[in-house]
Amino acid sequence: MSESVEPTPEDLSSPLVDEYLVFLAVVQEHSELTITAYRHDLLGLERYLRRTDRELTSPNRSDIEAYLQSYRQATSPRSAARAGSAIRGFYGYLVSAEHLDQDPTEGIRLHAVVPTLPKALSVAETVLLLESTQPTNAIGARDRAMLELLYASGMRISELVSLDLEDLRTVSFWLTVTGKGAKERLVPIPPVTAESIESYMGEPRQHLTRHHPLERAVFVNAKGTRLTRQGAWFALKQRAQAVGLGGRFSPHTLRHSCATHLVEAGADLRVVQELLGHASIATTEIYTKVSTAHLAKVYNAAHPRAIGVTGDARTD
Repeated sequence: MSESVEPTPEDLSSPLVDEYLVFLAVVQEHSELTITAYRHDLLGLERYLRRTDRELTSPNRSDIEAYLQSYRQATSPRSAARAGSAIRGFYGYLVSAEHLDQDPTEGIRLHAVVPTLPKALSVAETVLLLESTQPTNAIGARDRAMLELLYASGMRISELVSLDLEDLRTVSFWLTVTGKGAKERLVPIPPVTAESIESYMGEPRQHLTRHHPLERAVFVNAKGTRLTRQGAWFALKQRAQAVGLGGRFSPHTLRHSCATHLVEAGADLRVVQELLGHASIATTEIYTKVSTAHLAKVYNAAHPRAIGVTGDARTD
Protein backbone atom coordinates (compact mmCIF):
# COMPACT_ATOMS: atom_id res chain seq x y z
CA MET A 1 0.00 0.00 0.00
CA SER A 2 1.50 3.33 -1.00
CA GLU A 3 1.89 6.18 1.43
CA SER A 4 -0.45 9.14 1.09
CA VAL A 5 1.18 12.32 -0.09
CA GLU A 6 0.14 15.68 1.32
CA PRO A 7 -1.18 17.86 -1.49
CA THR A 8 1.02 20.68 -2.67
CA PRO A 9 -0.15 24.33 -2.77
CA GLU A 10 -0.77 23.89 -6.50
CA ASP A 11 -3.08 20.92 -5.81
CA LEU A 12 -5.00 22.97 -3.28
CA SER A 13 -5.76 25.92 -5.50
CA SER A 14 -9.28 26.47 -4.20
CA PRO A 15 -11.65 28.27 -6.59
CA LEU A 16 -12.81 30.42 -3.68
CA VAL A 17 -9.25 31.44 -2.85
CA ASP A 18 -8.62 32.26 -6.51
CA GLU A 19 -11.85 34.27 -6.65
CA TYR A 20 -10.87 36.26 -3.58
CA LEU A 21 -7.36 36.95 -4.89
CA VAL A 22 -8.78 38.18 -8.19
CA PHE A 23 -11.02 40.51 -6.20
CA LEU A 24 -7.99 41.84 -4.30
CA ALA A 25 -6.00 42.33 -7.50
CA VAL A 26 -8.68 43.84 -9.72
CA VAL A 27 -11.03 45.67 -7.36
CA GLN A 28 -8.79 46.61 -4.45
CA GLU A 29 -5.61 46.84 -6.55
CA HIS A 30 -3.30 45.10 -4.11
CA SER A 31 0.29 44.50 -5.18
CA GLU A 32 1.50 41.23 -6.65
CA LEU A 33 3.61 40.59 -3.53
CA THR A 34 0.54 40.95 -1.30
CA ILE A 35 -1.48 38.61 -3.52
CA THR A 36 1.28 35.99 -3.38
CA ALA A 37 1.59 36.27 0.41
CA TYR A 38 -2.18 36.04 0.95
CA ARG A 39 -2.39 32.99 -1.30
CA HIS A 40 0.33 31.30 0.75
CA ASP A 41 -1.51 32.09 3.99
CA LEU A 42 -4.91 30.90 2.77
CA LEU A 43 -3.62 27.68 1.24
CA GLY A 44 -1.80 27.06 4.52
CA LEU A 45 -5.14 27.33 6.30
CA GLU A 46 -6.72 24.96 3.78
CA ARG A 47 -4.02 22.34 4.38
CA TYR A 48 -4.51 22.71 8.13
CA LEU A 49 -8.27 22.26 7.87
CA ARG A 50 -7.97 19.21 5.62
CA ARG A 51 -5.99 17.43 8.31
CA THR A 52 -9.13 17.59 10.47
CA ASP A 53 -11.45 16.69 7.58
CA ARG A 54 -12.79 20.22 7.26
CA GLU A 55 -13.07 22.48 4.24
CA LEU A 56 -12.46 26.20 3.83
CA THR A 57 -16.21 26.77 3.90
CA SER A 58 -16.81 24.77 7.08
CA PRO A 59 -14.38 25.94 9.80
CA ASN A 60 -15.45 27.12 13.19
CA ARG A 61 -13.86 29.81 15.28
CA SER A 62 -11.71 27.39 17.27
CA ASP A 63 -10.25 25.91 14.07
CA ILE A 64 -9.04 29.30 12.89
CA GLU A 65 -7.78 30.34 16.32
CA ALA A 66 -5.77 27.09 16.56
CA TYR A 67 -4.29 27.64 13.09
CA LEU A 68 -3.29 31.22 13.85
CA GLN A 69 -1.77 30.14 17.16
CA SER A 70 0.37 27.52 15.41
CA TYR A 71 1.29 30.10 12.77
CA ARG A 72 2.45 32.58 15.41
CA GLN A 73 4.69 29.94 16.95
CA ALA A 74 6.31 29.10 13.62
CA THR A 75 6.87 32.51 12.07
CA SER A 76 7.45 36.20 12.77
CA PRO A 77 4.81 38.42 14.43
CA ARG A 78 4.52 40.43 11.21
CA SER A 79 3.86 37.33 9.08
CA ALA A 80 1.35 36.03 11.62
CA ALA A 81 -0.47 39.37 11.63
CA ARG A 82 -0.56 39.29 7.83
CA ALA A 83 -2.01 35.77 7.87
CA GLY A 84 -4.71 36.92 10.27
CA SER A 85 -5.60 39.81 7.98
CA ALA A 86 -5.66 37.50 4.94
CA ILE A 87 -8.00 35.03 6.65
CA ARG A 88 -10.32 37.68 8.07
CA GLY A 89 -10.51 39.42 4.70
CA PHE A 90 -11.16 36.12 2.94
CA TYR A 91 -14.10 35.14 5.12
CA GLY A 92 -15.47 38.67 5.07
CA TYR A 93 -15.45 38.42 1.28
CA LEU A 94 -17.14 34.99 1.30
CA VAL A 95 -19.98 36.38 3.42
CA SER A 96 -20.38 39.49 1.25
CA ALA A 97 -20.37 37.32 -1.89
CA GLU A 98 -22.98 35.03 -0.28
CA HIS A 99 -20.74 31.96 -0.29
CA LEU A 100 -21.15 31.76 3.50
CA ASP A 101 -23.93 32.81 5.85
CA GLN A 102 -21.69 33.56 8.84
CA ASP A 103 -18.12 34.80 9.25
CA PRO A 104 -16.14 32.28 11.37
CA THR A 105 -13.50 34.92 12.17
CA GLU A 106 -16.02 37.17 13.90
CA GLY A 107 -14.85 37.84 17.45
CA ILE A 108 -11.30 36.58 16.87
CA ARG A 109 -8.78 39.06 18.20
CA LEU A 110 -5.89 39.47 15.83
CA HIS A 111 -2.46 40.39 17.14
CA ALA A 112 -1.56 43.75 15.70
CA VAL A 113 2.04 44.51 14.84
CA VAL A 114 3.29 47.91 15.89
CA PRO A 115 4.55 49.45 12.64
CA THR A 116 8.25 50.14 12.56
CA LEU A 117 9.26 53.66 11.70
CA PRO A 118 10.79 54.01 8.24
CA LYS A 119 14.57 54.37 8.29
CA ALA A 120 15.43 57.74 6.84
CA LEU A 121 18.78 59.41 6.35
CA SER A 122 19.37 62.84 7.79
CA VAL A 123 19.48 65.76 5.39
CA ALA A 124 23.26 65.95 5.81
CA GLU A 125 23.67 62.22 5.09
CA THR A 126 21.45 62.49 2.03
CA VAL A 127 23.45 65.41 0.66
CA LEU A 128 26.67 63.49 1.32
CA LEU A 129 25.37 60.52 -0.67
CA LEU A 130 24.21 62.69 -3.56
CA GLU A 131 27.30 64.88 -3.77
CA SER A 132 29.70 61.95 -3.47
CA THR A 133 28.27 60.35 -6.61
CA GLN A 134 30.14 62.29 -9.24
CA PRO A 135 29.13 62.03 -12.93
CA THR A 136 32.69 61.42 -14.10
CA ASN A 137 31.57 58.68 -16.51
CA ALA A 138 28.31 57.36 -18.00
CA ILE A 139 27.50 55.07 -15.06
CA GLY A 140 28.31 57.83 -12.57
CA ALA A 141 26.00 60.24 -14.40
CA ARG A 142 23.24 57.62 -14.41
CA ASP A 143 23.61 56.84 -10.70
CA ARG A 144 23.66 60.51 -9.75
CA ALA A 145 20.47 61.10 -11.75
CA MET A 146 18.80 58.09 -10.10
CA LEU A 147 19.75 59.20 -6.59
CA GLU A 148 18.62 62.77 -7.23
CA LEU A 149 15.32 61.60 -8.68
CA LEU A 150 14.56 59.07 -5.94
CA TYR A 151 15.15 61.66 -3.24
CA ALA A 152 13.33 64.49 -5.02
CA SER A 153 10.26 62.46 -5.96
CA GLY A 154 9.97 59.78 -3.30
CA MET A 155 9.24 57.23 -6.02
CA ARG A 156 9.87 53.53 -5.59
CA ILE A 157 12.84 51.90 -7.33
CA SER A 158 10.39 49.77 -9.32
CA GLU A 159 8.76 52.99 -10.55
CA LEU A 160 12.15 54.49 -11.35
CA VAL A 161 13.28 51.65 -13.62
CA SER A 162 9.86 51.62 -15.32
CA LEU A 163 10.26 55.20 -16.55
CA ASP A 164 10.22 55.62 -20.33
CA LEU A 165 11.50 58.57 -22.34
CA GLU A 166 7.99 59.90 -22.92
CA ASP A 167 7.44 60.12 -19.14
CA LEU A 168 10.05 62.88 -18.81
CA ARG A 169 9.03 66.53 -18.96
CA THR A 170 12.19 68.14 -17.66
CA VAL A 171 11.48 71.39 -19.50
CA SER A 172 8.30 71.87 -17.45
CA PHE A 173 9.85 70.15 -14.39
CA TRP A 174 7.30 67.31 -14.20
CA LEU A 175 7.35 63.61 -14.93
CA THR A 176 4.73 60.87 -15.16
CA VAL A 177 5.11 57.98 -12.72
CA THR A 178 3.19 54.72 -13.04
CA GLY A 179 2.64 53.25 -9.59
CA LYS A 180 0.76 50.32 -8.08
CA GLY A 181 -2.35 49.26 -9.91
CA ALA A 182 -1.04 50.99 -13.06
CA LYS A 183 -2.13 54.33 -11.57
CA GLU A 184 -0.36 57.32 -13.05
CA ARG A 185 0.59 60.43 -11.10
CA LEU A 186 2.45 63.63 -11.95
CA VAL A 187 5.54 64.29 -9.87
CA PRO A 188 7.39 67.62 -9.75
CA ILE A 189 11.12 67.74 -10.47
CA PRO A 190 13.17 70.49 -8.81
CA PRO A 191 15.66 72.30 -11.07
CA VAL A 192 18.74 70.64 -9.54
CA THR A 193 17.22 67.20 -10.22
CA ALA A 194 16.21 68.18 -13.74
CA GLU A 195 19.79 69.29 -14.34
CA SER A 196 21.14 65.89 -13.27
CA ILE A 197 18.65 64.08 -15.49
CA GLU A 198 19.41 66.25 -18.51
CA SER A 199 23.14 65.76 -17.94
CA TYR A 200 22.67 61.98 -17.93
CA MET A 201 20.28 62.03 -20.91
CA GLY A 202 22.93 63.62 -23.09
CA GLU A 203 26.24 61.94 -23.95
CA PRO A 204 26.26 59.44 -21.04
CA ARG A 205 22.98 57.72 -21.99
CA GLN A 206 23.83 57.91 -25.68
CA HIS A 207 27.09 56.12 -24.93
CA LEU A 208 25.34 53.40 -22.92
CA THR A 209 22.67 52.81 -25.60
CA ARG A 210 25.02 52.95 -28.59
CA HIS A 211 24.17 49.31 -29.42
CA HIS A 212 20.46 49.77 -28.60
CA PRO A 213 19.57 53.21 -29.97
CA LEU A 214 15.83 52.48 -29.90
CA GLU A 215 15.74 51.64 -26.18
CA ARG A 216 12.88 53.61 -24.56
CA ALA A 217 13.87 53.10 -20.90
CA VAL A 218 15.23 56.20 -19.20
CA PHE A 219 17.68 54.29 -17.02
CA VAL A 220 19.74 51.60 -18.72
CA ASN A 221 22.49 49.20 -17.74
CA ALA A 222 26.01 48.97 -19.12
CA LYS A 223 24.70 46.94 -22.07
CA GLY A 224 22.25 49.67 -23.01
CA THR A 225 19.01 47.89 -22.08
CA ARG A 226 16.49 48.66 -19.34
CA LEU A 227 17.97 48.57 -15.86
CA THR A 228 16.26 46.05 -13.61
CA ARG A 229 15.11 46.78 -10.08
CA GLN A 230 17.84 44.51 -8.74
CA GLY A 231 20.45 46.20 -10.92
CA ALA A 232 19.44 49.67 -9.76
CA TRP A 233 19.43 48.56 -6.12
CA PHE A 234 22.90 47.01 -6.43
CA ALA A 235 24.35 50.13 -8.09
CA LEU A 236 22.90 52.51 -5.48
CA LYS A 237 23.86 50.23 -2.60
CA GLN A 238 27.46 50.46 -3.76
CA ARG A 239 27.23 54.26 -3.77
CA ALA A 240 25.91 54.20 -0.22
CA GLN A 241 28.65 51.80 0.93
CA ALA A 242 31.29 54.13 -0.49
CA VAL A 243 30.28 56.83 2.00
CA GLY A 244 29.68 54.53 4.97
CA LEU A 245 25.88 54.36 4.65
CA GLY A 246 25.60 50.85 3.23
CA GLY A 247 24.30 49.34 6.46
CA ARG A 248 21.42 51.81 6.56
CA PHE A 249 20.55 51.84 2.89
CA SER A 250 17.56 49.91 1.57
CA PRO A 251 15.53 50.13 -1.66
CA HIS A 252 13.15 52.55 0.09
CA THR A 253 15.70 54.66 2.00
CA LEU A 254 15.49 57.71 -0.25
CA ARG A 255 11.70 57.38 -0.52
CA HIS A 256 11.44 57.45 3.28
CA SER A 257 13.98 60.26 3.49
CA CYS A 258 12.03 62.37 1.01
CA ALA A 259 8.76 61.94 2.91
CA THR A 260 10.33 62.42 6.33
CA HIS A 261 12.15 65.61 5.37
CA LEU A 262 9.00 67.02 3.77
CA VAL A 263 6.89 66.35 6.89
CA GLU A 264 9.59 67.75 9.17
CA ALA A 265 9.56 70.91 7.08
CA GLY A 266 5.80 71.25 7.50
CA ALA A 267 4.49 69.80 4.22
CA ASP A 268 0.79 68.94 4.14
CA LEU A 269 0.19 65.19 4.51
CA ARG A 270 -2.16 65.14 1.54
CA VAL A 271 0.60 66.56 -0.64
CA VAL A 272 3.03 63.90 0.58
CA GLN A 273 0.38 61.23 0.00
CA GLU A 274 -0.09 62.36 -3.60
CA LEU A 275 3.65 62.59 -4.19
CA LEU A 276 4.35 59.07 -2.93
CA GLY A 277 1.26 57.54 -4.53
CA HIS A 278 -0.21 56.15 -1.31
CA ALA A 279 -3.75 54.85 -1.74
CA SER A 280 -4.59 55.68 1.88
CA ILE A 281 -3.63 58.67 4.03
CA ALA A 282 -3.12 56.20 6.88
CA THR A 283 0.03 54.94 5.13
CA THR A 284 1.38 58.48 4.89
CA GLU A 285 0.62 59.21 8.55
CA ILE A 286 3.50 56.97 9.63
CA TYR A 287 5.76 59.87 8.70
CA THR A 288 4.12 62.06 11.33
CA LYS A 289 5.48 59.60 13.89
CA VAL A 290 8.92 59.92 12.34
CA SER A 291 8.57 63.70 12.54
CA THR A 292 7.47 63.43 16.17
CA ALA A 293 10.57 61.39 16.92
CA HIS A 294 12.66 64.10 15.28
CA LEU A 295 10.87 66.75 17.34
CA ALA A 296 11.58 64.84 20.55
CA LYS A 297 15.24 64.49 19.64
CA VAL A 298 15.60 68.22 18.96
CA TYR A 299 13.67 69.08 22.13
CA ASN A 300 15.78 66.81 24.32
CA ALA A 301 18.95 68.31 22.89
CA ALA A 302 17.84 71.91 23.28
CA HIS A 303 15.51 72.36 26.25
CA PRO A 304 17.10 73.02 29.67
CA ARG A 305 14.59 70.72 31.41
CA ALA A 306 14.78 67.91 28.86
CA ILE A 307 16.25 64.52 29.74
CA GLY A 308 19.91 64.23 28.92
CA VAL A 309 20.63 67.96 28.82
CA THR A 310 23.55 68.95 31.01
CA GLY A 311 24.93 72.23 32.13
CA ASP A 312 23.40 75.27 33.72
CA ALA A 313 19.85 76.28 33.00
CA ARG A 314 19.61 78.86 30.27
CA THR A 315 18.58 82.43 30.97
CA ASP A 316 17.32 85.10 28.65
